[in-house]
Amino acid sequence: MPLLVIHAAAVWFCVGLVWVVQVLVYPGFAGIDRAAFTAWHDRHTRLMSWTVSAPWAVQGVTTAVLLVWRPDGVPFWAAALAGVCGAATVAVTVLVSVPCHQRLSAGYDDEVLARLVRTNWYRVVAWTAGGAVAVGMVLAAA
Repeated sequence: MPLLVIHAAAVWFCVGLVWVVQVLVYPGFAGIDRAAFTAWHDRHTRLMSWTVSAPWAVQGVTTAVLLVWRPDGVPFWAAALAGVCGAATVAVTVLVSVPCHQRLSAGYDDEVLARLVRTNWYRVVAWTAGGAVAVGMVLAAA
């Protein structure tokens, strides 16, 4: 059970963070002074990397463990679904979000920001679904 609680805590940290980013942080990019945007964005990216890396890594490690070993009552399909949700967050980040942030590092761009906000919904959905799966696994093992 501790493995499931650690997994759920890591996932739900990421769920909360991605919702704050989607609703508050990314839309707020448009209000940053254009002359200061590049330095501000670089700081945001650096600090956000530090903020999310540990819980995201814990999510990945605990998911990998759950695919091999699960507490009684937790079906393989639930661990596999947790893996799909986690993999989706990685895929969207690597294939879409990072390239958008790289372009924004060169300077503010309305189209790039709109793409970042629009496509971040995929991460919001994937992490939120992963959070629901994590709770379901805790309940299944209880």
